[in-house]
Amino acid sequence: MKYELPLDDEVERLRKKMIEIASNQGFASQESVEVSQELDLLLNKMQMEHQV
Repeated sequence: MKYELPLDDEVERLRKKMIEIASNQGFASQESVEVSQELDLLLNKMQMEHQV
């Protein structure tokens, strides 16, 4: 079974990861963009859950 963090904790983890990657590789790097897109999906999911 895979352990998952609560959504808000996962968002914070990805946010920190994105900042770290962008600081080292630049905001336009492929890895920065991928993490940013993953973060966008989580934020959208959080928003949908709060609307219900």
